[in-house]
Amino acid sequence: MKKALFFALAFTFLFSSCSKDDGGNNSNGFPSDLTGTIYYKWATEGIIKVSLPSATGGSFISDDTKVNSYDVSRDGQLRLIAVNASTVGNDNVQFTLSNNATGSVVNQFIYQSPARNRFCKGQLSPDKTLILVESNDKDDGITILKANGEFVLRIDGLGGVPFDIHDMKMWLPNNELLLTHGNNILRIPPPYTSASLIKQMDYADWGHLTVNHQGTKLAMYIANHIHTMDIDGNNLKQVTTSNSKEARPVFSPDSKYLMIGSNYRQSSVMGHSWDMKIIPNDGEQYNVDPFAANSPRVISVVLSGQEKIVSGSGQVIWK
Repeated sequence: MKKALFFALAFTFLFSSCSKDDGGNNSNGFPSDLTGTIYYKWATEGIIKVSLPSATGGSFISDDTKVNSYDVSRDGQLRLIAVNASTVGNDNVQFTLSNNATGSVVNQFIYQSPARNRFCKGQLSPDKTLILVESNDKDDGITILKANGEFVLRIDGLGGVPFDIHDMKMWLPNNELLLTHGNNILRIPPPYTSASLIKQMDYADWGHLTVNHQGTKLAMYIANHIHTMDIDGNNLKQVTTSNSKEARPVFSPDSKYLMIGSNYRQSSVMGHSWDMKIIPNDGEQYNVDPFAANSPRVISVVLSGQEKIVSGSGQVIWK
């Protein structure tokens, strides 16, 4: 059965220099406190991972032709993959939760969305007990499942208005939801019956909203550049600048750094590509231009032993 949500707005070049003050640099030139693994999609090479600060890379999912989405738990122990498993007569999406180190399956189940959409995506909750499921069909809304696939609830929209294809949905700590609905950024705590407004975004062009693991900081692009903002909607700051566009921001696990997609450009009729650069998450503004000299402490991500900056073309996470 569907559970309605009542919308009660409570308007309530290569490496730039890195300072020794950031914990010192390792032999590759990266700050030693730059940790975690970045997972990203690149063209036809599948999903790739780069571990930091060693800047060593490798394949994460080699054949991703039917992969709708992937996720990794915040402790790095589990991976969640949603695969288009449809055949003639069904619109199945297979979700597989597995051990990220060994590949052994923890849970696997088939899901069919209300709109029978075969391109459903999933995100694992911070405590690894729930899965947020969405698709590119407004009739699917948001579905919350237990990690074993058991149905919990469905949110069809807010205030009688369905979700739009451009609306963004993600987890906050304590299994709260962070999402956009039109120009509003909202948060919905369990039991997911009311939403409160974080900020109304009165900008013609903005998107790629993301939140740090601690649930204290947001990042997004506005027009051509990356901005950060406190979770309460205050302290909005532009943190990148260049003669091109930046997009796809992702916070490091400890929130000390911010990965941004520099030189964001159209690479196909429906696709975009970007170059991976990292800046300190300190509220300062950094020049990340693809051709002009960058600000000190801007890191161009180059894999160990290579010379070309890492480029991505789709979903990216940092866990």
